[in-house]
Amino acid sequence: MTITKPRQESKAVEAFASAAPDARPAAKLRGRKKLYAMTLPPDLMEAVDRLAAQEDRSRAKMVEIMLRRAVQAVKAA
Repeated sequence: MTITKPRQESKAVEAFASAAPDARPAAKLRGRKKLYAMTLPPDLMEAVDRLAAQEDRSRAKMVEIMLRRAVQAVKAA
């Protein structure tokens, strides 16, 4: 039986692997918010972006405001 040392990866391989998006630690979220991914039509997001720009808000904040208003409207109906 032969005893072998574990292979040491080259610096290039390590640099490549550490640059992968999933190699970085997840972003820390403040408060009790969580990150969600959605698939939406581009024209809808363009409209949201225009509204957000008009109100000087981020896209995320604008989507949050709109979702809260929609939920309240459905509850009230």
